[in-house]
Amino acid sequence: MIVLDPILILLANYCIASLFLSACYGKLRAFGVFRATLEDYELVPPLFVGPCAVVITAAEIAIGIGALVPAYALLSMFGAMALLLVYVAAIGINLARGRNDIDCGCSGPATQQLISKWLLLRNLALAAIAVVGMATPSQRPLHMPDVVLVVVALVGATALYAAINQLMANAPRLDALDSLMDAG
Repeated sequence: MIVLDPILILLANYCIASLFLSACYGKLRAFGVFRATLEDYELVPPLFVGPCAVVITAAEIAIGIGALVPAYALLSMFGAMALLLVYVAAIGINLARGRNDIDCGCSGPATQQLISKWLLLRNLALAAIAVVGMATPSQRPLHMPDVVLVVVALVGATALYAAINQLMANAPRLDALDSLMDAG
């Protein structure tokens, strides 16, 4: 049994909630695009792509909301870890097939990002954060400075995640620009 400071567990829960709710928002805004992206992975028969898209979106909503509710946080963190590992497997299978021209489908069409080994590492890191959220909190009581620390750390983690995600999304364009500059 892993025992951690409650600040770390709260931060993990809130990071996972933020991640899944924002990802789900992007999918719901352009559900048809998400469905088409899921179909591009070629992992389920076409007949089941629509129902899988609904199940994935519903699971992300449940995980995101559940991570914010202490009574459901442990189950949500387990679900987040499992779903992130499914994403790792889906990306890994397609990379092994040589199919790296697929949008990851992570955040909807606003930030299209091709699958890559970096997405595998990112999703494994996110699964590790979910594992932290499953730890048993120590008996240390939380005080107002702890809450402020969690909020500040969540804002920082969200900004860092967004920056890294944007860099990963722009990497192919930057490589193409670099190649163009080298050729010129």
